[in-house]
Amino acid sequence: MKLIVTIFILLSGIYSLQVFATDKKDKTAELYEFPDAMAQPVRNQFMVLCEKGRILYDISCGKCHNTKVNGKTIIPDFTIEQLGAYSIRVANQKHEMNVSEENVSAEELALITTYLTYKKKNH
Repeated sequence: MKLIVTIFILLSGIYSLQVFATDKKDKTAELYEFPDAMAQPVRNQFMVLCEKGRILYDISCGKCHNTKVNGKTIIPDFTIEQLGAYSIRVANQKHEMNVSEENVSAEELALITTYLTYKKKNH
């Protein structure tokens, strides 16, 4: 499973670089909310990290956390406290098993957290 996730991360990185080299960059940027003071080169790097995190979220988290409303997938807005609990793997016993180091590495969890931090919030 880790090999498959690693391959997805590598492919997503290549894909993300291609996306940013085209006019699709603007559409990808619309998915995220970055601080206004964040410089564009840093913002571009965070978009790559967020895209990797989005893929990992879909693989590891989405099946339990996402909901469907009128046929549209809704990704929850997690609080900073909730994301912090995940990062130290103490959210609850179910998560300690499903989000264990064997299933989701610390690096993968950091990418997921980055994605969830900067994804546009549901309004």
